[in-house]
Amino acid sequence: MGGVHGTYLAAVPARASHALVRRRLAGSIVGGGGALVYRPISVLGWGMTFHWKCCPWPRFRAMRREYDAIVARLISKAQRDGVPGERDDVLVLMLSSRYDDGTTMSRGEVADELLTLLAAGHETTATTLAWAVERLRRHPDVLRALVDEADAGGDALRQATIFEVQRTRPVIDLVGRQVQADHLRIGRWTVPKGYAVLVSITLLHENPAVFPDARTFDPRRFLDVRPDLHHWIPFGGGARRCLGAAFAHMEMNVVLRTMLRDVTLLPTSDPAERWHLRGVANAPAKGGRAVVRYRVGATRPPQHDAAVRVRRKEGV
Repeated sequence: MGGVHGTYLAAVPARASHALVRRRLAGSIVGGGGALVYRPISVLGWGMTFHWKCCPWPRFRAMRREYDAIVARLISKAQRDGVPGERDDVLVLMLSSRYDDGTTMSRGEVADELLTLLAAGHETTATTLAWAVERLRRHPDVLRALVDEADAGGDALRQATIFEVQRTRPVIDLVGRQVQADHLRIGRWTVPKGYAVLVSITLLHENPAVFPDARTFDPRRFLDVRPDLHHWIPFGGGARRCLGAAFAHMEMNVVLRTMLRDVTLLPTSDPAERWHLRGVANAPAKGGRAVVRYRVGATRPPQHDAAVRVRRKEGV
């Protein structure tokens, strides 16, 4: 389906997409194809039959039961504590929230939200940081400017760099939504109810009509300008945009600041690392390989000094 700025949309019936995935993945189940980790197969209802002793899903279910029990204990404690104003953590906020009809979130819904907030973003955030290292080593001018800014206590370019890494190296390929209304009008197309609409994040981010000189890594395009969330969508968009987006940016900002402050990241003339699918996220094929040296006066972790003493003692 052609989008307003290029071809980055596709719409398929939900049932047809299941059949397509079943045909495409049947031969790669043993290899644990990346698409399988998006959702446990045991709950998809595609009519697949597995030898359960050879599959990970019993272990997955056992771990999920253990997680639900932990969350249930936390909820019970929060409800017992229940003195207004004494707690303002995320769990209490969820328990005190109300839907439009006045009902509260169920324990299962609270558990799902906490799991998404606390765990689901860990791999994508770490992978984005790996891409940041990969990109900065191949753009020494940006790297030097970031070091100077960090030493001066600034963060504008660092924030812009995070935005640009996510634009040029989005770790997720697609964002999808299912049409719940009778139909959805997108440009000159009408999408019927029940169809899944898939948006290609990479094609949108690489569209020169949206981002001039789109193939160039240039963090300065985001200096003093917040990304347009209709065009820049590494976290998806709309009402179901990733609820951990702000937290992920805070984590990446802190990690990059610490790295720039404590170590010298050595540039390289090696070719860009190719994309490699790691189940869910598209990661640098070599993991964002880095060569670093501690900066003079940088605070080194205790375990580093201990390791150095051991190596010296052993004559390494």
